[in-house]
Amino acid sequence: MSATRPAVVAGSFYPGEPSVLAAEVASHLAAAAPRSAVRAPKAIIAPHAGYVYSGPVAGSVYARLAALR
Repeated sequence: MSATRPAVVAGSFYPGEPSVLAAEVASHLAAAAPRSAVRAPKAIIAPHAGYVYSGPVAGSVYARLAALR
């Protein structure tokens, strides 16, 4: 038995092909306005609808965390 659950909606709300999905996520992160995080947030709120709807907003949220890597 696999410990990983298969993606049920891959190809519906986000690309089903891993390389296409990675490129789309990278483009949303790259399109976000650069900002520096002064300190780590206690929480983030990001949308999780289909990437066509929520990708740009989610990208702007997660891009803020890049400075904290």
